[in-house]
This record gives sequence, C-alpha cells and structure tokens, in this order.
Amino acid sequence: MKMFKIVTIVLVVVLVASVAGYLIYDKVTTVDFGEILIENIPEKDEDDTRIISFNVRCADDPEGSIKNRSKIVIAILEQYAPDSFGVQEANGKWMKIFEKNLSEKYGCVSQTRGKDKNDETSAVYYLKEKYELVDGGTIWLSDTPEIPYTKHEDSRNIRIATWAVLKNKATGKVYAHINTHLDHISDEARVQQAEVLNNKIKELTENGTPLVCTGDFNCDKTTIVYDEMTVLCDDARTIAENTDDGITYHDYGIKEERDEGAIDFVFVTKGTEVENYKVIRDTAKGMYPSDHYPIVADIEIG
Repeated sequence: MKMFKIVTIVLVVVLVASVAGYLIYDKVTTVDFGEILIENIPEKDEDDTRIISFNVRCADDPEGSIKNRSKIVIAILEQYAPDSFGVQEANGKWMKIFEKNLSEKYGCVSQTRGKDKNDETSAVYYLKEKYELVDGGTIWLSDTPEIPYTKHEDSRNIRIATWAVLKNKATGKVYAHINTHLDHISDEARVQQAEVLNNKIKELTENGTPLVCTGDFNCDKTTIVYDEMTVLCDDARTIAENTDDGITYHDYGIKEERDEGAIDFVFVTKGTEVENYKVIRDTAKGMYPSDHYPIVADIEIG
C-alpha cells in the first residue's frame, strides 16, 4: 500500500508539472513582429536550385520561445523560397508549425529519430509543384542503419539521416537531398556516423545522380569528419562563386565574436557548380530565429 501511495504521488507530480509546462508555453507573450522583411536575399538564376540547411533549435529558450522564433523561421523560408531544405532539431512543435504554414507549397519526407512521435526529425522539404518525389526514407546512424531507433554506442542521442530523391517535373532532372544531425558529444561517434552517411551517399549517387547533403555536423572543417565528407563531396562554401565564411552556431549571439567557424554545412557532389553560399543572419526585433544561423546555397544541377 505504501508503494502504491508513492507511485500515485509521483504520477500526480508529473501530471502537474506537465500541465504547468503546457500552461507556461501557452502563456508565452506573443511578440508582434509586424511584417518581417528578410534583407539581402541573393538573386538566384532561373536554372539554379536553392538549398537551405536550418537547425531550428528544439527548445523554448529565454532568448525566444518556439512560438515567437517560428515566425522568423517561416519568414526566412517563405522569402528565400528554397527548392528543398533540411531542418535539424525539428520536434513535434516544429513539425506542426511547418505543416500549418508550409504544407500548401512544400512536401516533406520525415521520420522521428526515436519512438516518441514528438521526437526530433531531420526532415527534408521540397517544392511539391516543381518536383516529383521519386524516393525517400531514413537511416539510423549506427552499426545497423536499417534498424529503427538504433545508435552508435558512443553517441549521446539517436541520430538519423533522411533523404529525398526529387525529379524536376519540367526538365526531368533529378537530384537527391540528404539531411542529418551528428552527435554533439563524441568525436568517435561523429566519425562513425559520417561513415554510415557516406555509404548512403554512395548508394544514392551510384547512377550519377547529383546530391546535396545538409546538416548540423557539430564539428568544423579542421576535423576528421569534414575530411571524410569532402572525399565524395565539396563544401559549397569553399567552391561558391560568391561566398561567406561566417560562423553558423552563435548561441544567440554569444559566440558571434569568437570566430569559431561553421559547424553547419551544405555539401554537394564533386563537379557541382555553386553560384552563392550565404550565412543568413536576419533577426526580428532583436530576436534570433535559432541559436544557429541557417545557410543557403544556390547550385546548378547537372
């Protein structure tokens, strides 16, 4: 009986905490941003394909709730109008926001990394009027990539890569977009995850299909992971005609002056031409859309 009372008390406490958390989120002061105008959007050639990688930050932070930050995120995506984009840390809240605001224009390939339906995804979105989805799916970055919810033993969290193979309805040209988010703690895990990712890239490109790989790699260009990724692909930033070498993880501006390099990348298969690469630094009323800057690349699909 005593154990029953303890369990009951614990359940009540958890329930109260959950309700309180919901109410706190629900009562977040909504910032009136007015019309959010994103500045200095590069002009894109009609034949180029615009790609964005965006870690949208999964938590409601003191620097900005998802409820408020999402307005800036949506403004960036709507005004940049990428052909396809990959998001990281897109949990259940984010996926509902994207569904509400973008589903008329964008199709989506998505899978939660864990069993919880509100867990994070590494979803790929694409302009559904322009592209036909030829293939898509998710692998787990583990020793058993095809087995759901598995992870490398050194990885703090389950990590995945999601891809879409897209066919331009007007031109017939096809490209693959794979999107990922590597472990944030273990160097060893990231190296192993990059190997699994590269194996999938080889598979997707074996018939000559051009590919873009977006993601938060949680490491910079001085690492083994970067060296591994640039065996099959080029870093769009380093080969773009017009480029930007700024940091991507800024921690709500804290790291802005530290020049610690980029950890978010757009990789493209060798031989791909890149017109523009840019770090998108827009804010609204002093609020950042995330603790990462999104990045954009305009590429030519061969």
